[in-house]
Amino acid sequence: MLKDEINPYIKLVSIQMELGIKLRGYIPKIAALTDQQSSDFYRRLSHSLTVSIRITLCDKSLSQSEIINRVKWLNEIGHRAITKIDLRPYDAEDTKEFFDMIYDYIEKNDNIIGQLEHCFVKSFNCLSS
Repeated sequence: MLKDEINPYIKLVSIQMELGIKLRGYIPKIAALTDQQSSDFYRRLSHSLTVSIRITLCDKSLSQSEIINRVKWLNEIGHRAITKIDLRPYDAEDTKEFFDMIYDYIEKNDNIIGQLEHCFVKSFNCLSS
């Protein structure tokens, strides 16, 4: 019995570590952007998070409580990203604090991990197109 109780916890920690490594990789990338590129990145991230929220709201496979919980944390991250659009100058410490906040929200609901990763990838890909 104890083994079964530990496995979900180990899986959660493993997922968080994997995502943490992936997301932490964005900190130097964001720090290397010009102020205009950083502003564009956060604007695109905010938009992508809004789309992700809408998709979550329409997901019939999720329970109402899961929908509400995911939307709550994605919305909070979106609000924080919006406040960064006009922030000048951008610095690595501020970016690190942004990611620390994201990790806190992931701990509250790790089901947002896939959506966050998609939003970050899409936002960065838009910068280079």
